[in-house]
Amino acid sequence: MLKNITDIENWKTDYPFLEEVWKTYKKFDNTTDVGSSVYDVTCSDYILKKIDEESIKYKGFCIKLMKNLRYYSTDGENYNLTKERCNILFNWMYKLMNEQNIKTNVINKIFERYDDDMNSVGNKNKCYFYPDIIIHEPINITLLDIFDDKMPAIETALTDIDISNSARGVKYVCECAKIYRYMNDKYCLNGKADIKENSSTCSRLKDFRDSYMWVLYSKDYLSPIIPSLDNIDQDLLLKCSEKEKRLQLDSDARAPQGSYTEHSSTEEVEGAKPYLEMDTTLGNADNQMRKTITTTIGTVAGASSLLAFLYKIRKSQIKKNYRYDQQ
Repeated sequence: MLKNITDIENWKTDYPFLEEVWKTYKKFDNTTDVGSSVYDVTCSDYILKKIDEESIKYKGFCIKLMKNLRYYSTDGENYNLTKERCNILFNWMYKLMNEQNIKTNVINKIFERYDDDMNSVGNKNKCYFYPDIIIHEPINITLLDIFDDKMPAIETALTDIDISNSARGVKYVCECAKIYRYMNDKYCLNGKADIKENSSTCSRLKDFRDSYMWVLYSKDYLSPIIPSLDNIDQDLLLKCSEKEKRLQLDSDARAPQGSYTEHSSTEEVEGAKPYLEMDTTLGNADNQMRKTITTTIGTVAGASSLLAFLYKIRKSQIKKNYRYDQQ
């Protein structure tokens, strides 16, 4: 069973086409919090003690974040933090904030020092953090930002002739579409976007929607298999329930001929509460149309006909040889 999408550490096995994201995240997480004297002094004397004495307990986190920001790097190339790398860094940062109950003012003070020093040397290739902009549930927003960054890899997975890979691509798209729907429903619909503290979150969600619909959904070989964000309730039910079937069909096809297997799978994302800040998990937030879906797979003979059909579709798609070229 695929694990909670909000934890990037699960992506190595669940979404191998995004392994580059997982590797970058893991590097951030494996950074030692034992700093050289310059990191110790910077975090202790110039950042944390200026907040209050209690904040010194976050020194380890401060050192890791400053190292991941390449604060004292002497290599010019290492200063060049791409937008993609920064989005993964922010996801890692917000997750640690949740886990360690790190206060927002600690983060703000770290980036205040970081920005001052980067500006003093004229370095614009940095991670941009805006403390005055309110973003609700930022872990979710960073996940959608990462999706936006990796659209070429996602498209490649969706059009993979290997059904198990393409099914995982659809699964990933569906899970991110659920995040979009949850956030949009909670903060933007029914006039909520006009509330001042919601405006930045809704603006980011609109940007994601526009990019997704233009880059992926507009393609005639992708729109039949991925949900439209403009018809999201119906499409999540009609298209995304198939992803579990495809993953299971691939598993059944590798079983010995003549064998019979029966499986149940539920549309539930476990352990989402700490990161999504919602009253239910993503799967349970599907409302009445999207209650738990239980799928029972029949004989291999029945499975093989669907596999042949899916293979034919994939082969046709590959011949189109469409690819998204990142600008």
